[in-house]
Amino acid sequence: MSAVQPARAWYCRDDVVDEYKSTLKEDDEKLPMLKTLKIIRAIVVNVGLFAGWIYALYLGGDPTIITVFALGVVGAYNGLELGDYLALVQAYSEIQAEANDGDD
Repeated sequence: MSAVQPARAWYCRDDVVDEYKSTLKEDDEKLPMLKTLKIIRAIVVNVGLFAGWIYALYLGGDPTIITVFALGVVGAYNGLELGDYLALVQAYSEIQAEANDGDD
């Protein structure tokens, strides 16, 4: 018999959610620590991207091209980070649901 796969939102990749579930279960990793590390990583990368953006404008680059490119990169990166964060939240909610089902 195979385990019943819970319904997941379309934006949560199954492999990422399963990896987070195994990390949260087996490695006894705490959710607040994972969330904190993700937030710190996102802040550091965003500050670096914005610093590069401003520096390129300071050096005299074309503002239209640099701004469009920089906004695209920042938007794509933050979209990936959001997807990764939502997969973590989905994995945590599935673990909680499994724990609640096991207690009944």
